[in-house]
Amino acid sequence: MFFISPIKTLYSIKFYLQTLKEPLWKAFCFIAYLFVLGAILLALYIPIKLQQPLTQGVEKVADYVPNIKISKGIITANDNKRTVISPKEMQGYKVILDTASTEPAYPTQMQKENILMYVNKNTVYVFANGQFQQNTVQKDFEMEISKEILLTNKQQIVKTVSYVLVLVFVFVLAFRIIMLTIFALIVAFIVGAATKVNLGFKKLLALSLYLQGPVLILDCVLFILPFHIIGMSIFAFLLIYVIYLNLIYFYIRSMDINNKTEVPFKEDAE
Repeated sequence: MFFISPIKTLYSIKFYLQTLKEPLWKAFCFIAYLFVLGAILLALYIPIKLQQPLTQGVEKVADYVPNIKISKGIITANDNKRTVISPKEMQGYKVILDTASTEPAYPTQMQKENILMYVNKNTVYVFANGQFQQNTVQKDFEMEISKEILLTNKQQIVKTVSYVLVLVFVFVLAFRIIMLTIFALIVAFIVGAATKVNLGFKKLLALSLYLQGPVLILDCVLFILPFHIIGMSIFAFLLIYVIYLNLIYFYIRSMDINNKTEVPFKEDAE
């Protein structure tokens, strides 16, 4: 059945042989189905997994956030008292709020004094990764933030950040599938040439799409394990592709497909 096809890609070489007889659009349906399953897993797993660390993160940020109000183009922080924020997590870098001043900041000064952000009466200066940015507050922009506001809206902030992270991870999953399919296609060409099995481009592409089954399933298992494993390396992907392709090509050679008059796996001659 189509719905259990990702599981079949883990153990059934005959499944791969059968897919070579099917049209290419079914392989694309399979990869779309695999992507949807992965996206659902991320949508369910990430908010649960990250709820506690995100909640702790918001609470920790709230300890350092000053009372800031932005109204009519004017920034007010801690009743305009000069404030320097430099927690140990910032490793010597600091944020300076001096909203009673109109003095500008300069890249050389910020770099020399390890200032990541400097805020004066109406402008925010940022210097990070060698890039200097200067942003003047617009007069129609209104905002207020404080420790109390952050803690009051803690759960909403955690939910919003979780949703954003889900979208980011889903995008990464899509990009990952595309890149791994291209990588699998290259490996399939090389292994096919080495084993003298010529399937044609469409069949190799179909194989490359179906080979994402074992790779992504195993990667998801590693992702959700309770102990810390980042995921498989490119060498692990390569090993999986080579093992599966050699088994598939071995079965093709053993059936002497290439010597038959009607070869179901090769491209139809035009």
